[in-house]
Amino acid sequence: MNWRLVGMLFSGVGLVLVALSILADPLGIGNEDGFGSRQIVGVVVGGVALVGGLALMYAPRRGEVEPGPER
Repeated sequence: MNWRLVGMLFSGVGLVLVALSILADPLGIGNEDGFGSRQIVGVVVGGVALVGGLALMYAPRRGEVEPGPER
């Protein structure tokens, strides 16, 4: 399984969820005046998915050699 691809998918979904949650009222999909509880949950869940996806993308893998300075 390609963990970098999984990380990219998680990051993308997280980014879209955060953006939709923040922009729910201007897009007309928000139910409450101001920043509602569902928007807060969307931002938190999306942020966790975004950070988790970035961690999967950039974490060193067992057996991989990290590139060092060239001599």
